[in-house]
Amino acid sequence: MKKMTIMMVVAVVLVATVLVGCKYIRGQILDGPGMERDSTDIDSTAILAQEEMTGLIKELYAAAAKNEGDIDLLYACQVWRKMVAAVEEKDSHVAEIGFFNDDYWTQMQDSNPDDLEARDIRFEQLDVEKGTATVSFILHSSIQTVHQKFEFCHEDGNWRVHNIIRYFNGPDGKEEESNLLEAMRSYLDEPLEEAQELTFSNMAGIYDDEKQESRFCLNEDGTATWGMIGSLNYTEYTYTINGNTICLKPKGVESEDDCYEYDENTRTLKNEQGAVYYRQVVE
Repeated sequence: MKKMTIMMVVAVVLVATVLVGCKYIRGQILDGPGMERDSTDIDSTAILAQEEMTGLIKELYAAAAKNEGDIDLLYACQVWRKMVAAVEEKDSHVAEIGFFNDDYWTQMQDSNPDDLEARDIRFEQLDVEKGTATVSFILHSSIQTVHQKFEFCHEDGNWRVHNIIRYFNGPDGKEEESNLLEAMRSYLDEPLEEAQELTFSNMAGIYDDEKQESRFCLNEDGTATWGMIGSLNYTEYTYTINGNTICLKPKGVESEDDCYEYDENTRTLKNEQGAVYYRQVVE
């Protein structure tokens, strides 16, 4: 009887040791201190999340390949959309090219090719409970192939893109990251440069029409000439500047002023009739 008691005690101790050592309690696995999860639930939930995000990436680029709009609204989280809206609002006050000079989803400057395809999709991080994930992939097309990464958020019951991380080769040939969300925040923190005031001095120059058939020459003294390129004949003008509007008046002739709006982004003069003159860069 004593032997049986001792053996039972040893058996109980061994079982308890095994259970504690395996961190197994009532069919649940302890992931960490104070955290209990059902292993089956963990696996199935993670798989479903991965399937949803993989499908989202493929669907997003199928829409981009067709150059469809509203990609941000359909696939991005609110933080991303609000940040982009703030950047675009700031860009509206900037004379030169703004923050984005390409499609941030595809890195294309022109229309997207119809063979865009996300390949080699890999999950680097996934936390279903916190609703975060990091997924890298290769964006392939007949024009270019780039390496990108999405950071996801779980919002309103759906996985959405929270951030885009690009990869590029640095000066030493090594791959480096460009975090677009952080870059947008830094851009918005920068003070907005005031638009340059137009003066006779900084507007003086040569302006050719789209077909390079006719030419305006604005001079620093407030005078101007217009003529056909290659011709010795020309018309003389005086001009005034009011904000971004430049109005030319022919000398010695009674006629209405010919007014043009100057666009600093495109370096063009355009009148109400649609005539456009491009400022020429003199080297």
